[in-house]
Amino acid sequence: MYDERDVTIEVRGARWEERPAVCHLIDAAFDAESHGPSLTEPCVSVGNSHLDPHDRPWNTRVLLADGEIVSTVHVAERDAYARSTRVRFGFVAMVATHPAHRRRGYMRRLMSDAETHMRSRGSCYAVLFGRFGTYASLGWRWCDEKRATFVPTYTMPCRAESAVGTAVRAATEDDIAFLSHAYCSRYGTRFGPVMRSQEYWRRWSLQCEWNGAYMMVCDAAGPIGYFHVDGDSVDEIGWKKIGEGMPERVFRAASAHGAAKGARTLSLWLGDADDVAIRALGRAFGSVPRVFTGPAAQPVCCSDPRAYLPEKKPNQVGYLVKFLNRGPGILANVASTNALLDAMARHSWTYLDGDSM
Repeated sequence: MYDERDVTIEVRGARWEERPAVCHLIDAAFDAESHGPSLTEPCVSVGNSHLDPHDRPWNTRVLLADGEIVSTVHVAERDAYARSTRVRFGFVAMVATHPAHRRRGYMRRLMSDAETHMRSRGSCYAVLFGRFGTYASLGWRWCDEKRATFVPTYTMPCRAESAVGTAVRAATEDDIAFLSHAYCSRYGTRFGPVMRSQEYWRRWSLQCEWNGAYMMVCDAAGPIGYFHVDGDSVDEIGWKKIGEGMPERVFRAASAHGAAKGARTLSLWLGDADDVAIRALGRAFGSVPRVFTGPAAQPVCCSDPRAYLPEKKPNQVGYLVKFLNRGPGILANVASTNALLDAMARHSWTYLDGDSM
């Protein structure tokens, strides 16, 4: 029978030289799950976190039993933009315990340590993607428990002749200044000031090809816009200035790029308040189909948003949130997870308003 009195337990932040051991543990833990091997390469998420300029060795929390790393939780430090106020939060990922060391309370102890760590670093709340039944007893709640998030997705056609007078190429480090300006111009009024450091653009946004690609739209005078494409989806788009039909030219260039890659359509998310982009999309292609999806990515066909609030099923997987510290702005009077969810619902605000994950 297992007796913890015979085991020396240590909980702390990881060290740089322990990264290979952490990756090996995560591989072993995930490959033991019922869905089978989860990683085609050794620990891609944590293994590539050195590309993240926010990353620090102590962001990976580890539990050692008799000197061996047997449990780990990775915390990514991020900023959200809640109604134009910058808020720090922690994103919890890579929660893993070695199969031979489970059911000993290690993960509960390590999650408590991760929360203490995030509080000490000034995070206002924490987010994770996981199974509700696993974390509900630790005080975690559904992010959209009190507000159904309807995502409007437009479907634009891919036409090879759309890029008249423009050319599309992959973004390079020389384009960072343009990308940063165009990104902030498009999203800063809603999310921020949106901050992405030069290092963030260079090491994270431009080099992670597995997470899509940034493409520049240029004419004879140089760049006029950009878009980020991942498969058949455009999840970010921007331009040098609104006038002179520039947004339409960028949309048409993205359409032609999709056609060159063999796509017939590209999906594009545009918020209902994004009037400039929505009108430009209509001018570029005429009537563009739009659909809405609910919090579980299901097609929405009912006018009552309450019909799409997530059910509290133990086996259901989704984004969960937990309050950590009072914050600025709309979070100044928030002192519990329930109050945090109320604020998110009241202000139609989500945890990801800001820097890329």
